[in-house]
Amino acid sequence: MAILLLAIASLYFAAMIFGYTLVPNNRAAPAVMSTIITAAVIFLTVKGIKLRKTAPCKASVLNMLMPLISMIFVTGKALGYDTDGIELYLLPVYGYIVLICGMALFFACVKEKSVKVRLGAAYAILVLPMLAALLLWDFAPKSVAASELSPNAMYLAEVVSSDQGIFGADTFVRVTRQDMDIELPVGRFRKNPIYIYKGEYHEFETMTIKWETDETLSINSVNGTVLLAFTRE
Repeated sequence: MAILLLAIASLYFAAMIFGYTLVPNNRAAPAVMSTIITAAVIFLTVKGIKLRKTAPCKASVLNMLMPLISMIFVTGKALGYDTDGIELYLLPVYGYIVLICGMALFFACVKEKSVKVRLGAAYAILVLPMLAALLLWDFAPKSVAASELSPNAMYLAEVVSSDQGIFGADTFVRVTRQDMDIELPVGRFRKNPIYIYKGEYHEFETMTIKWETDETLSINSVNGTVLLAFTRE
């Protein structure tokens, strides 16, 4: 279970370190895959608890680290993966299950009481905010209201309306370089966009964007006033 979660999390974090996000080709497939992974986590948790009395020393060490490994996995999935479609709504459920399974293995399989108390308290301090964050997870996808490709087709500018519910609603303008994507058989690593403007939510209804040159973007309000000029070498 530890190897499974760390292997997937390492992929997400590697993408984040290099400024990429994993984007699948098929939007239905990730939900199916995540469901399979979550089912495997539940199965391995139940099996691990049943075998806790005969577990070797190495397994005991892994059990002590399972809550931390679970948190790493959930953080990587939330931040390093382009969650969309039905998986956007299921992500909090996946996160809860993985975190609860990690904590269950820890408390059921770690035998040293002092370790349970000390590490358990530390894990609780870390896990509880994550559970609250998943409860308040943004279910609303970001919608592209307008887009404009630069004359040399190297940069894509997009006006994005983002309704975050209790976290507020905003209009963003982001620029993504198009020639840096890494294609994979099942999807691609997409270069993360640069967010160059943030404004009121209603602005996306009247905002226009225009590339003045291959590297210079103008963002205009309804009356044509230049709000920002973006230059990228």
